[in-house]
Amino acid sequence: MKKEIFLFSSLLGLLGCGYSLVGTGSSALPATMKTVYVVSFINDTTVVGLEQRLTDAVIRELSARGRLKPVSDRTTADAELSGRLTGCSVAAVRFDASGIAVEYQVTVTGKIVLTEKATDKPVFSEPAYLFRQPYTVPSSAGAYYDREREAIDAMARPFAQNLVTTILEGF
Repeated sequence: MKKEIFLFSSLLGLLGCGYSLVGTGSSALPATMKTVYVVSFINDTTVVGLEQRLTDAVIRELSARGRLKPVSDRTTADAELSGRLTGCSVAAVRFDASGIAVEYQVTVTGKIVLTEKATDKPVFSEPAYLFRQPYTVPSSAGAYYDREREAIDAMARPFAQNLVTTILEGF
């Protein structure tokens, strides 16, 4: 019985402090904003196809969250999400005893804007968006090019999760 009272009071304490699960709290977005058109990101980096991988990952993440539904018709959207990828680097950060890289850090920089279409005003704007993700190389990876490509593919989903959380939760 004491255990149940302790758990109940702890739960009430957490609720009173304003804690909530990520993705379920109040959004920084206007309540009228329900749909978004995601413009394919512009790629100013040397990584071929980066814009498509990241744009697709962001659309999938928005679909999974449900708060801001992506639409394929720009004219029916309440908002428009656009981005310009300004940098992408993959740097080795950990090596094995033979001097072969076993962990990389992928860094992506960009400019992200979410515009409310009714007012044509930015609701979210980050001119210096920065995302970093460590990537442990699987032993199956061959040449450096394969490792770089795998690292970028592996970071697309965490990139999208981070960006969508930042937009929806106002972090």
